[in-house]
Amino acid sequence: MITRIHAAAGVIGFLTILTFWTSTVASELFGSHEAISAVKQAILWGMLVLVPSMAAAGGTGFKLLGSRSDALALAKKRRMMVIGPNGVLVLIPCAFYLASLAANGQFTGTFYTVQAIELVAGLVNLTLMGLNIRDGLRLTGRIARGSVSAAGARASISPDENGPLLVSGLERLQWSDGVAVATRQTLALCRCGASKNKPLCDGSHTANGFTSALSPDRTPDGVTEYRGAQITVLFNRLVCSASEKCAKQLPEVFRKGEKPWISPDHADTQRIIEVVRQCPSGALRYAVAGRVGSSPPRAPAMRIARDGPYEVEGDVGLSAVAWCEGATQDRFALCRCGQSKNKPFCDGSHHTAGFRG
Repeated sequence: MITRIHAAAGVIGFLTILTFWTSTVASELFGSHEAISAVKQAILWGMLVLVPSMAAAGGTGFKLLGSRSDALALAKKRRMMVIGPNGVLVLIPCAFYLASLAANGQFTGTFYTVQAIELVAGLVNLTLMGLNIRDGLRLTGRIARGSVSAAGARASISPDENGPLLVSGLERLQWSDGVAVATRQTLALCRCGASKNKPLCDGSHTANGFTSALSPDRTPDGVTEYRGAQITVLFNRLVCSASEKCAKQLPEVFRKGEKPWISPDHADTQRIIEVVRQCPSGALRYAVAGRVGSSPPRAPAMRIARDGPYEVEGDVGLSAVAWCEGATQDRFALCRCGQSKNKPFCDGSHHTAGFRG
């Protein structure tokens, strides 16, 4: 709701100032003194719309941005620090003074000097507000950030502190059932679980108290080895997304509910390798003759599991994270429900949280 209020207030404020500015220019160039005076009086009445909308846009804007320190957020904050004082200290006093002069027929040099100041200040606010509207759309992923990257640029994911996943340069994004999602150069993907526009972020994280901090009671980080005669399966529970793909494909080896839950001698070695390589979180790996195996190269892509995490594969950079022991960096699952204790990675909490989306 706060995101919608901010957007609506910002657009109303922008359009109101634009109306003031264009009507002023038109009346000055083509109107009589009576027309100019009428415009000045109308602008005063328009303040009843402009002032509340600007106050709402500024208040909700600072609340939405919070402590964010990314480039777009900082740019919006800096502009807001100019827009507010410019309106209160320049535009509003000018509007009242010009209306008073016009009402008394005092179209002197003073009037036109103040008028010029008002027009310049108004143009400044229109420009800054337009840039903020653009960057607001970029922050929510509705438009791309900047130009398309050069061919061959590496796709990357940057988890925003207490905010969305900022994904750049990714060409393949689809739901797990094959439904494609339109991509842009940069997307802001929801990871608080509350967006009404999944998978895109809609700013809901600012209202629901989402935190991206690691939980102190998360599963301990560490790799467990399950040794067989021909192959050893390595498993790190901390990064397991609980997709259960391994148990569904090879239940005689990955035995849900049993101890030990992995029994490498109960299937052909090559079949185990095939299933391990399909683990979406990278929690499973394998070793043969003491050497940890690798997966064949994959094109950079992200799948959005229904009611589950983002499943990433291929050469996709993930910045500002501490990788868990033995973690694969070409296959990993990122939390989408907001409940993981090991953010940004999924730890299977979407199951217990009853996440839907």
